[in-house]
This record gives sequence, structure tokens and C-alpha cells, in this order.
Amino acid sequence: MLTTSTVYALDLFTLLCSLFVMANVTLGPFLVNNGQTGLVASNFEHVGFSIELSSDEFAQNICLYRQIYSWQPNAIRLEDFFVCVDQIRFNLLPVMGYQMKPSPVGTLVSLEAMLCSLYVKHEVTRPITSTLQELRQHLPISHCSTFPRIEDGAKLVHPTLAKAGFEVIKFFSYGRSMSVQFGWVYPQDRQDAKAKLIVCAGTIDFKPQPDRTLDKGKWIIPRETSVAYLLTQMLESLGTAGLLSEVGTQVALDSFKWTKVSTLTAKEAKQARIDFVREHPDLHNNHQAMAKALKTADLYSDTAEVYAIKKQVPRLIREASGK
Repeated sequence: MLTTSTVYALDLFTLLCSLFVMANVTLGPFLVNNGQTGLVASNFEHVGFSIELSSDEFAQNICLYRQIYSWQPNAIRLEDFFVCVDQIRFNLLPVMGYQMKPSPVGTLVSLEAMLCSLYVKHEVTRPITSTLQELRQHLPISHCSTFPRIEDGAKLVHPTLAKAGFEVIKFFSYGRSMSVQFGWVYPQDRQDAKAKLIVCAGTIDFKPQPDRTLDKGKWIIPRETSVAYLLTQMLESLGTAGLLSEVGTQVALDSFKWTKVSTLTAKEAKQARIDFVREHPDLHNNHQAMAKALKTADLYSDTAEVYAIKKQVPRLIREASGK
């Protein structure tokens, strides 16, 4: 026979479990014309559309607004669209300050943050890329905040990724890392090489190896309330066979700033430093000068700080002296 305390415990357990159940969103999100136009504040206007969606736990009809910037009124970005918090029937992820705005119709949160909260917290049948395609079709998006597309960016990614609309938009060499930034191109723009609109899709850091190959790489995880977070997950899922094409891999390696230390294995680099210290006994009593000399000799990456190298000098001197 169940006691009162047992019943309460079971009720609490059921409640806690229900908090972690993800709603299954089977319809939407999609845009519907609501016929609303005009300003709601000096810097916010109706865009004439609402976001509709339906799940097994909630149904939504959320009015869409656009923030207007007086200094760039025609540079319309995906990040400029907002929805009213009071109309949202599911929990939002923690948002950045700039993604929340006060207005006469209530507190507004960015459309991007709302969509990410929906996709992260619930099972949504419609892919985020399909939703983005519809937004591009109906909203006057004319500008993007990321790096622009580069020539033949689609040829630099694995064919599986290119087919899904992903491209490389930037290579960046830093220290011993080669960062590759990806973008996602709206389907409407893929056949137009001059189309500049692109959505940031994530960045991965590779460590070029001494044999001039790339390691598996490590993703830089974007904030959860950015579409880049969802697209990074897609890249990880689709990129199991590789992220870059052969051409893209070669461009990444050619873009990397190769130094003496980057062509050495960890063991070889350690030995080269010990040999250098052994060959410069005149610097043993001046650790600062030794650290600078080691860096000048390209035995540390160009991003290594002299103070950090200086901490290693005593150990290198001991090993160079056989102590």
C-alpha cells in the first residue's frame, strides 16, 4: 500500500521527468502573412508576418518585428528580427543582452534566439535550413554580419557539405592553429556567384602536423542562441567523411604560416630547444634573454609569450646540462 509520502515522491518524480520531456514540433515553424504594417516604436516596425508552429504540448502564433537602425536602414540582417516574449509558450535559452529589447508591445527577443531555443529544447520535424530558406524568401534580408563568400568556397568543402549549401568563407592562421570558418548559403543564392548573403555556420581549429597534414580538428562552439550553433551541429553530423575537399585541404595547408617549430614533432621541438640552450651558455644567467633568443630562433610559435617561455628556461638549462 502506498503511503502519502510515497505518493508525493512519485508525483514529484513525474513532475521532474515532465520538465525534461522534449515536445515534438510537427508543424512549422513557418511564416504566415498577418497583414500588420507600420511602426510600433521609433526603431521597430511590423514586417507583416507571424511565426506559426504546433507541437504535442503547445501551439504558437508569434508576431514578427524588425529593428530599424537609423544609420543603416537598408542593411537588413537576420539578427534584426524580433518576437514578443509574452507570445512564446516554451522556455527560452539564456540570451545575450543585445538579443533582448524593450518595446511598447512588450519585451522583444531576437528571432534567432527564439528559433534556437525551439530547436535545442524540442524535437522539430522541419530542419532549421528549411526554416532559414523560407525566411530568406519572404523577409527583406539584404545584409549579413559574417565574412562574405569567397570565390569557389563550395569547392573547398567535402562534396556532401557543398550539396547541403556549406562553403568555406575564411582561413585564418594563428600560432600553431589553422582556423577554418564555414558559412551556409541560402538555396536561392547558390547559383549566383555574386550573391553575398551567407549565414555563419561555425569554425573549426586544425593543428597542421609536421608531415603537412591536418589533424581531426576541434570545433569552436558558438553560443546556443545563434543559428551558427545549429549549423555547427549539422556540419559535425554531415562531416564524418571529411570537412574539406582535397583542394580545400591544400589551400588550408598553403594558408598556414609554417615556422621551424611547426615542422617539428613535440619530441623534436623539445630536443631542439635543449640543444639551443646548450649552445648558448652565455645566456644561462639571463633567463629573459634566453627566452627571447628561443623565440627568435623559431623554436616556439609566434604567439607564445616571452614570459611563458621564460618559465621553461630553468628546466631546459637543467636538461641541457645533464642535471
